[in-house]
Amino acid sequence: MCSILILLALPFSIRSASPPNSSAPIVHVTGGALAGKLQDGISTFEGIPFAAPPLGNLRWREPQPVASWSGTRDATHFATPCTQSAIGVDAFLAPLAATYQTPFVVQPFKSSEDCLYLNVFTPWPPAAKGFPVMVWLHGGSNRAGTGADESYNGSSLASHGVLVVTINYRLGVMGFFAHPELTAESPHHSSGNYGLLDQIAALQWVQQNIAQFGGDPQNVTLFGESAGSIDATTLMTSPLTKGLFRRVIAESGPAFGLAAPLTRAQAEAVGTAVAQTAAGESTTQARAFATLRGLPADQVVDLDRSVLASRYQNFDPNGSVVDGWLLPMSAGKAFASGKIQKVDLLAGLNGRELSAFRIGAAAAAKQSTKPPQKTAPTDAVKKLADAAHPLYGGWTDMAVAVYLAQILMHGDIGVDRASNDILMACPIGAEAALVRSAGARAFLYRFDRSVPGKGEPQLGAFHALEIPYVFNTFTDRSWRWLPFTETDRKLSAMIQIYWTNFAKFGDPNGSGLPAWKPWNNSEEPYLEFSQSGAALPLRNFSPPFCHLSPHGLQERLAGN
Repeated sequence: MCSILILLALPFSIRSASPPNSSAPIVHVTGGALAGKLQDGISTFEGIPFAAPPLGNLRWREPQPVASWSGTRDATHFATPCTQSAIGVDAFLAPLAATYQTPFVVQPFKSSEDCLYLNVFTPWPPAAKGFPVMVWLHGGSNRAGTGADESYNGSSLASHGVLVVTINYRLGVMGFFAHPELTAESPHHSSGNYGLLDQIAALQWVQQNIAQFGGDPQNVTLFGESAGSIDATTLMTSPLTKGLFRRVIAESGPAFGLAAPLTRAQAEAVGTAVAQTAAGESTTQARAFATLRGLPADQVVDLDRSVLASRYQNFDPNGSVVDGWLLPMSAGKAFASGKIQKVDLLAGLNGRELSAFRIGAAAAAKQSTKPPQKTAPTDAVKKLADAAHPLYGGWTDMAVAVYLAQILMHGDIGVDRASNDILMACPIGAEAALVRSAGARAFLYRFDRSVPGKGEPQLGAFHALEIPYVFNTFTDRSWRWLPFTETDRKLSAMIQIYWTNFAKFGDPNGSGLPAWKPWNNSEEPYLEFSQSGAALPLRNFSPPFCHLSPHGLQERLAGN
């Protein structure tokens, strides 16, 4: 996860086992029986435990098996989000709504370490042949968010004949924290990837249980946005995910190209600093870590935030760690060497990803008592180019010069184009080329629909805007501040067909849809979801100076 893309739900308590409603759908899973709810032909089961609560000595450990329960568990309420800021993704959305001059009420909520739960949305009754399964990884920079957010209500997607699973996973310092003591106690000599391990545990739960809901465990598509997209494509590089999914949909988040890969030693250094701050610099490493593990979660979050702000401003600890076990090598090297799961990929980006972060940073600066930090345009572009240097190689200096000229001429729009090209389009195109080289298929898109209104000139097709189109959740509080029209609803219907066709068949195409060609290196085809709401088949996806021949990519990424 790159610090440049700081994307970032209402919580409900889990109900204990209780007598179900006589008409409630009931299934039996690992742990016991569940009673869900049924509406308009879609059955929903919420707050299903897929791992033991990671409390006490289970904090910063691999997810453990679920404890069984007696009776029938009420599965009609979402679980509490994983530990995070009290305003979660609202911190991202509020400044965007203000740009549209539309009211948006921030709703604080409670979060908890007891959070490893998932939700299932499925057509009911189940068909004789299992439904394709789509497992969603939410975004939020691996720091915020929840699978229980109504933005991710899977009912509309499920109405297309698929089963949708949304999950929680540990976030921030609780999910992406490494320390020498953790590495020593691990049988795999690993630490730092607990959030990813939670995602794998949820996928394993799907393999063991999803048939009970009418799903086909042999036809699983992993899909996600932002951090969820980065995590999904990163999991393609892990030997632990073999057989857990057949396809990946990655929205606005490549596995490599955003920042240099994080080594275990780098992550452990940050973890050591946090622990020593908690217990005192003179405390032994073991005792300092034991002190940290015993603190309340909110104190650990505050300590982590303080240490990062004072000593590691340019370090992003909320991403995956190359630990030698879950991730034997960096994602870039794994893609380049073909050491990835041979799964089909559908991936893309939005037209102006960075605009939302510029708006959010400006809003935060206004509220801060500290003097604003100014970054020279040359420094900003160089930082972007450095992040993607393995992809641009000898063309990096030329790219920097051209993008700097565009920024000087066009201001914020130039910044948005530079970041889109360097941080998103080029890495996503590289993923497609290398997936094709490894023997699987890739389909690429660009989402360019922006919502007309007062904020459109500043934001355009901003980061995360495609989410309500994918889930048809325009009326959810997260998005209803935008003045959507019938054009948006028609575009949503088309995107849902493309996404669910891909989940069903490994090919998004279908009767009556504009043709979407799979990636080939000569044409670089992609589909543009345009401002008019039309889907336009186009060619030449790669931005200037981004050369996507598999051989060249393999050479440039071999050492990264």
